[in-house]
Amino acid sequence: MLNMIKSDFYRILKGKAIYIALFIIIGLSLVSVIGLTPGHIGMTSMSNSTIDINDAEFMEKLSEANSLKDIRDLMKSSGGYELDQAVLGTNMNLYYIFIVVVVIVLCTDFSNKSIKNTLSSAISRNKYYWSKAILIFLICTFLVLFNNYFFYFTNLFVNGRNFSSSISDIFKTTIIQLPLIYGIISLLICFAFLFKKTASFNTISIPFIIIVQLIVLGITNLFRIKADWFYQYEIQNALGNLANSPTNQYILNCTLLGIFYLILFNIIGYFVFRRTEIK
Repeated sequence: MLNMIKSDFYRILKGKAIYIALFIIIGLSLVSVIGLTPGHIGMTSMSNSTIDINDAEFMEKLSEANSLKDIRDLMKSSGGYELDQAVLGTNMNLYYIFIVVVVIVLCTDFSNKSIKNTLSSAISRNKYYWSKAILIFLICTFLVLFNNYFFYFTNLFVNGRNFSSSISDIFKTTIIQLPLIYGIISLLICFAFLFKKTASFNTISIPFIIIVQLIVLGITNLFRIKADWFYQYEIQNALGNLANSPTNQYILNCTLLGIFYLILFNIIGYFVFRRTEIK
């Protein structure tokens, strides 16, 4: 298993995809640092951050800003806020980077049909599954740490203490977000073994989170159902809430939810793979 992990790791280092993923993280971080606002995809908004959006006059001026310099000047005039924590609150953006990791580690084996040769050698399906899963978790963990700390130090250097929290707060937020992040990664691993080829996997995984959000919101609005649980524990919202002074009980609930997702999706993925005919 260790040799297989090493082999895949060296193969990934020789490719371009992982470096493109790192450049995307760096690019997104620099945009947030310069613009002094976190970027996001999906439902998460500034309400998940520490920005005070209750000042209507300030928000109107911000919306009327004509240049990046004007936005920076307005944000600096606000007195500052913990931009790094706000950006960590939008870590659901990393979901799309994780898709790239799963594709290069796992889906390419199905698309190139190299998995058949691997399994016909001395590698069992059990070793294959867990070597791939462990490598994906290791790479994704590195990307989370790189994203969080690259942004922290870059933001501290460019924008100063007024827009930074402490490094211990960044460490705490990282730790309490990891269980849910591992749940997201487990979902993608499960999808990879369910749909196998890269094209099918991308078709399902890329829009999945946004589609689920829209469906739930549509149902709750149509039938006027109170969905406080959804707004609290939907993964994207939960990651935002965990970066915004959560209670100990909320942290515990999110940790248990993340562990549940991790176990559930890996069980599904593993047993599907055990019963899959490899062509």
